[in-house]
Amino acid sequence: MAILFRTTFMFAQFSHFSLPENRKSLSMGFSNYDNLVVVDVMLGDSIPVRLMLDSGVEGLIITDMEIASRFTDKCIRKFKLSAPGTLEVLEACVTRPVKVGMGKLIPMFSNLILLEEDYFSLDEYIGSKVHGLMGMEKFRNLVVTTDYDRNILRFRRPENYTPPVKSEIVPVSIIRGKPYMTSRVELDNGQILDLWLMIDSGANHPLLLEFDSLTGYRPKHSIDAIIGKGLGGNLHGSFARVGWLMLGNFRLDDVITSFTDNYMPGNISNRLNRNGTLGSGALGRFKVTFDFSNSRMILEKGNKFRTPFEYNMSGLSFRAIGAGFNIFEVSEVIPSSPAAIAGIKAEDILISINGKSTFLLSLGDINRLLSLHEGSIINLVISREGKAMSFRFKLKKLI
Repeated sequence: MAILFRTTFMFAQFSHFSLPENRKSLSMGFSNYDNLVVVDVMLGDSIPVRLMLDSGVEGLIITDMEIASRFTDKCIRKFKLSAPGTLEVLEACVTRPVKVGMGKLIPMFSNLILLEEDYFSLDEYIGSKVHGLMGMEKFRNLVVTTDYDRNILRFRRPENYTPPVKSEIVPVSIIRGKPYMTSRVELDNGQILDLWLMIDSGANHPLLLEFDSLTGYRPKHSIDAIIGKGLGGNLHGSFARVGWLMLGNFRLDDVITSFTDNYMPGNISNRLNRNGTLGSGALGRFKVTFDFSNSRMILEKGNKFRTPFEYNMSGLSFRAIGAGFNIFEVSEVIPSSPAAIAGIKAEDILISINGKSTFLLSLGDINRLLSLHEGSIINLVISREGKAMSFRFKLKKLI
């Protein structure tokens, strides 16, 4: 499930993270949820939160209502947000600067953006507590390397960083705090297009393309599905494959791609004529370094670089609910998929998968089991209206 959120406003930035004077670099661990990066942060001197690092947003956004309630007295003005996939306009407020600490980096003082409601439900779609989002522009004077294989972030000063010999240097443009890049893609009809993409580390799709920028193109084979979640709720579209995607001189083949008609209706001027977004489903195959001060992204091949792109072969999507996020409810069943044919329905509760109790599994574990190998047998025990029911089906490639 891609998590999609884009702001369309500007506000004052008071500071950013920096390195202590006696350090040339710092490293810290992060939690990796299907290539979404979540870090521990301290607000003020006493409020610990977990934030998703997201190059597709500007600023520091608090989505958790309990945390937001602690800062409402610091609000200095309200503003409106436009939501991808809807014409709806939503309200939020911006606070006075708040001290923000992260590991051994020098703390910054930053405005907080407090949402009026928890429109995202981030917790449900990654299966763990998350209190908000933080844009990569908060590290704009540092070189930030994300090692998705080791779950390590490394911070350096630009003058202390040299790109590795076998890396690929990709020029980026920083617009409203967000990185944009050019790329090239081969569509499934053989057409080759040059693309203008926002780099969106907070969305777990590999690639998202907007139909209205593709001059009438439609993929030959696709499946309709919920492709993400934003401020306006579920974002509907389709999944298909493109022949290849070039990131510098690195080529990714048969890339699962999200397509949508209505990413930003009524707000075309805010899209900066882009064709779509490059998400963490592609970024996670690399060691990714952002060097905003030199307008570049550096890519090094990771352990998953050659792993084939696969989409969920069951047709099921789940959300994690409950205090411990260990109750897994079916959020979507794709029509005519193996799960739909077997009779599984939305709002069913998963009890076990292939004999393994869900209490022993994470949401990521479940999604991986449902994307393993075509032809694999899946046995599910489901609770429906308090009654346990068993289902059996074979995984099948849907695209």
